Amino acid sequence: MDMDFDMDMALEHEQEQVAIDPLDGHAYLTFSLVSDRHERCAKLRTMEIGGHVGIYWELLETVDEAARAREIVGLDTPFACLFQIAMEYSYREITIGFLSSFIYAPHPGDYVEDSDHPVHEITFHLVGQELRMSLRDFVVHSGL
Repeated sequence: MDMDFDMDMALEHEQEQVAIDPLDGHAYLTFSLVSDRHERCAKLRTMEIGGHVGIYWELLETVDEAARAREIVGLDTPFACLFQIAMEYSYREITIGFLSSFIYAPHPGDYVEDSDHPVHEITFHLVGQELRMSLRDFVVHSGL
């Protein structure tokens, strides 16, 4: 009986010691070790992200409510995209990458826009690519 007790304690200790981060080294989450992005990413990786509510379209079809739901959500809207991506396997990685890298640097009050040399207010990584844009473009593209 003492042997069983010792084995149980050993297994519990081993499980506590093995905490493998499945996102360690992920291509979307690779930032310079001395950057703010790396620190934000490390914090976000410890948080619960994902498991958001999606739309179970098959059930809505069964109860004849799919058409009504599509009228409310729309077909090509930010909400439709959000509900779709929340169910994707890589949602957590994409979200952590975006939140880790998002930087908003607003223009000064006296800034005059020059279409030949735009100064980007927003920078972020999305699926491993760095994107830069104005706040106006970000709002237009995100559907806000």
